[in-house]
Amino acid sequence: MDEMKVTNTIITKMAEATSENGKYNLEYNITDGVLERVQITVYKNAEEEEQPAAIGSIFYDRGSMTANLPYSSDMAQYLADAAECIGTILQEVAAKAAQLSDDSTNHQA
Repeated sequence: MDEMKVTNTIITKMAEATSENGKYNLEYNITDGVLERVQITVYKNAEEEEQPAAIGSIFYDRGSMTANLPYSSDMAQYLADAAECIGTILQEVAAKAAQLSDDSTNHQA
């Protein structure tokens, strides 16, 4: 067998976020240092419930956002929270890419 060549490095992370608007479970994929996808499951903020019911989902896919939420007056708040979470992830991915680039440049010198 010839040498095995790695063609992609895919990292999957899972996170939780809470705001005054709701609770969010996030799963996101970073491929070769680029944020590809984020799936956010939205839960209503109900502290008295042990297992809150999911309201819907918000997706980020290569720069586009889509939502599968029932129409309500709270919908804009959930989207704003999701956009903030995605922005944070994008910043983290960019910072990590910059760090790796610096490390690579320093090792070549």
